[in-house]
Amino acid sequence: MKKILSIGLVAVMLSSLLVGCTDVSAPAPAAPAAEAPAAEADTGAEAADEGSAATGYNIAVLIPGSVAYFTATRAGSDEAAAKYGCNLSYSDANWDAATQLSQIEDAISKGVDMIAVCASDAEGILPGIEAANEAGVPILTFTNAVGTDESGTVDGVVSYIGQNEVDTGKLCAKIAGELLGEKGGKIVCIEGKPGTFPQIWRTKGFEEGIEGTNMEIVYKQSGEWDKEKAMSIAEDVLQKGDQVDLFFCQDDGMATGVGEVLEEAGMRDKIKVVGLGGSIQGLQALKDGVIDGNTFLSAKEEGYKAIETCVKYLNGEEVEPRTLVVQVPVTKENVDEFEGEW
Repeated sequence: MKKILSIGLVAVMLSSLLVGCTDVSAPAPAAPAAEAPAAEADTGAEAADEGSAATGYNIAVLIPGSVAYFTATRAGSDEAAAKYGCNLSYSDANWDAATQLSQIEDAISKGVDMIAVCASDAEGILPGIEAANEAGVPILTFTNAVGTDESGTVDGVVSYIGQNEVDTGKLCAKIAGELLGEKGGKIVCIEGKPGTFPQIWRTKGFEEGIEGTNMEIVYKQSGEWDKEKAMSIAEDVLQKGDQVDLFFCQDDGMATGVGEVLEEAGMRDKIKVVGLGGSIQGLQALKDGVIDGNTFLSAKEEGYKAIETCVKYLNGEEVEPRTLVVQVPVTKENVDEFEGEW
């Protein structure tokens, strides 16, 4: 299959789409990451569950970067591939939209049956969606959606598999409100990677969730899903000596780091910490009192449903434009009911 999108065209389209993005805290784009080795599921009858026919479909799975969460989504994807007899090839964009565009182009040129992409940038890879459409290769998004619609749906994408990020932000605002009470308080928001769908819409949801309350965001900064960066932000905030009543972190790995900083500073009993996601360390941190609030979502379910939806579409079945995987609140009272996946 001919490549229908030249590298030059990708660069031009990417530069026009990224004008106005504010990622001042992010490092310079990394060199393109090498494609991860293909993980091929057994296509024999013994690999499929009873009643599941082996399809032999070749599906490219593109992840945005190497964080623990995607280990769990990959486990779910591999489970679905084993059930349906698919061949999966994984690529990691190292959080670089240009790299992910190139990976989409490469998947098209290899003649894959379908592409499942977890976007490194909500708008930066839109030219790749167009390229796949022009080549007649169906494309699906999961976990990190694309475009500017909070629903996660966009023209040219078969389906979006993931959470409603605005609702997730509102859920975290509700948890914060329950922790702070009617008196409210000053909140520091530590966001994820700038430009990603979760970072954009979790912030919007949280801001909407605290409207009309006595809670106020006094400072926002990107921790880029990195625990060490979140810890550094928390240390800087404490050194300034301004009033802070609660840290809201857009994942519980960053929240755990903030809680550890507060413990070291002797401030743990004075400042609340809310995270989200339900990671192994985040759930343990809640049990240990390192953080005060959390949520849980199955990353494995996201990965599984992404591949299952690809198979259904390729089989000619009707699929929904959006399949939601829902975050649920986790407290010290119910934390033992959940088991982390990543």
